Order: sequence, then C-alpha cells, then structure tokens
Amino acid sequence: MQEEGSVPTAENDVVSAAGRPTLAVLVHEGFPADLVVDVEELCRSFSGFTGAPVALAASGSRTLESTLDRLSGDAGGWDIRFVAPPTSKAASMSSAPFVYREDGRPDWGAMWQGFCELALYGGPPHRGEADALHAVENPLEVPANPEFDAIAEIRRGIYETTGLYSEPAAEPGWLAVTCHSKKMAAWMAASIILENVDAKCDEERLLVPAHPSFRLKNEVKSVITVVAKCNHYWQAHIAAGGAAE
Repeated sequence: MQEEGSVPTAENDVVSAAGRPTLAVLVHEGFPADLVVDVEELCRSFSGFTGAPVALAASGSRTLESTLDRLSGDAGGWDIRFVAPPTSKAASMSSAPFVYREDGRPDWGAMWQGFCELALYGGPPHRGEADALHAVENPLEVPANPEFDAIAEIRRGIYETTGLYSEPAAEPGWLAVTCHSKKMAAWMAASIILENVDAKCDEERLLVPAHPSFRLKNEVKSVITVVAKCNHYWQAHIAAGGAAE
C-alpha cells in the first residue's frame, strides 16, 4: 500500500489536467492488500461516471476511525454513512463489483454491464496505459496459476456474456474467439486495443491474451469484460445499423 502522506506524481498530473477530484476512497489499516486492485477498478469506474479523477488514499498504519476524527470543519458538515453489503447469496464480493453465483463461481453475466463506456466512444479505457494487459512473453516458460484453470474460466466468461465460442489459438498465450464475420473480428480487435488490452484478428477470429498464469480478478476479468463490452456495442450499434456485412 502507498505510504501515508505520499501522492503519486502521475495522479497529480491527472488532477491538474482534468480538475480536482470530488470523490475520495479511503483504504485503511487492516484492509486486505489483495483487494486493493478491486478498489482501483472501483475508482476508475466512478471517474468515468463523474468525469473527474477519484482520489484513492491508502494508509497501512492509520485506522478509519482516526481519520474520521480528524476531518476538518464542524461535526455537522459531514454526512458519514456506512453502506453494508447486499444480503443476497450472490452478493458483490468486492467493490469492482465482483459478483459470485450461489455455486461460488463468478457471475460474469451480472458483472460486465456495470463497467464504463467503451474508450472508442469517449469512455475511460478498462485499464490504464501503465497497467496494459499484454500477451505473455515466452508463454510456455511461465508457470500456471495453481488456484484455478484460467483458460477455462475465460472461455466460460466469454460464452456466458456473448454466446461466442472460443478455443486456445495455435499460437500459445492467445485465445481465439469465433466472430460472425471478418469485419466483426477486426472491429472487436481495434476496440479492445483502445481498452489497453492486447488483441488481433485472423480472418473471422478475434485473438485475445489468455494464459494459465492469469489471475481471476485481474487479467481474467479484464479479458472477459472487454470482449463482452465490445460484443455488446457491435451487436447494438454496428450490426443493428446494417454496417456489419
């Protein structure tokens, strides 16, 4: 976690370019470090809706209570609310949000629609340039994630959100998604690249990064989300408008 009192230079640049943040998310002592990536995704989504940067303040040594006690101004100037998680068995498991089905598997169909507008149409990219998702170099030499089958989960997520069939490509480190036409595959690839996720096309097949080392809430989620978003826009705006042939 970021040390208390320090602010990244990159964030300062964003603030000076786009105006001061009006929303802040606080991460305090005791917050699970492996969930910080989900908080960053939450901030990115909020930023897309508000049109302004979102401040993410992290401290590994200060408690939430001590920070709230130090808020400036009179006590009546702040309306502090604690929002509890949903009571449903399929409750959001993180602030991204990351939703699970009752059987414990990710509910991809319920998740992708909560993300922002495509970068192609002016929305913020799904990942920042510094955190772009690239295909794994030397994929045969990188060990798999022992926790689950990342390739199978990506394929399941893509089918659940788009109905498109996918299979490992001949080139290791890539997944081939069969599209309805060459034009669709090319459009999808170009749109996904703007989301800062690698993509390319081969005839009517869209190729996206997929490797057994991918993590569920990071690379796996990103691949499924960008494919789902771009497929939705293709079906709703391009194919529906008669430009898909």
